Amino acid sequence: MAELPEARSVPVVRTDFTDDAAWEGIKEKIAEPTEDGFGADVDFVEDHALTGLDEAAIVAIYPRRYPHDYRHPVVFVVDHIAMSMPEHPVLVVNLNAGVDTPPFRAVPQQVQSIQNNLSLANMDYAEFATSAEPDGVFRGF
Repeated sequence: MAELPEARSVPVVRTDFTDDAAWEGIKEKIAEPTEDGFGADVDFVEDHALTGLDEAAIVAIYPRRYPHDYRHPVVFVVDHIAMSMPEHPVLVVNLNAGVDTPPFRAVPQQVQSIQNNLSLANMDYAEFATSAEPDGVFRGF
């Protein structure tokens, strides 16, 4: 089992290394401040140990151990699907031990909203997960 990267901020973990330009574009979209000037408080991490794993395997690697063993309630994963699809929907993995809600995907521009609201406890994980569109991607409220 891989360990969640030690990060001051919520980790955005890259697990697909096929397209450096796509990775840089995803990072730029995540880091871009909102119209109100809010930014995502994230750390970008590259984890070659997770290369080639599918969504189910990645989710299984990160057991729900927040707040006991993790600093953050979620981890964002830039996997093969995120790298290869036009909207680059990143995987949002629930780490909260008290929340039994499965992962969902979010466009990079929504990472800031998810991270900020979960970190401040303004909203919970399930609110975002259940607001994903029928294709499983959260594009905003």
